[in-house]
Amino acid sequence: MTEFLHADRQQDCTPFDAAVIRMDQLRSLAGLLSLEEVSEQFSELSTLAQILIFALFKDGLADIRAAPTQTAV
Repeated sequence: MTEFLHADRQQDCTPFDAAVIRMDQLRSLAGLLSLEEVSEQFSELSTLAQILIFALFKDGLADIRAAPTQTAV
């Protein structure tokens, strides 16, 4: 699983709890990107920086998808 914000506080989380936290982080990031001022700044970023931001979504969603299989083990 990729690094979480405040990973030290999440060490004892179940995979499901971690997925919920990750979903909240992605929702917050999406909320920021939906603000007009932020989206204007985002459009001025380099292509690499934009790709890296969208990679956060890709990695986060992969972590969330993996949670059910981790709890089943």
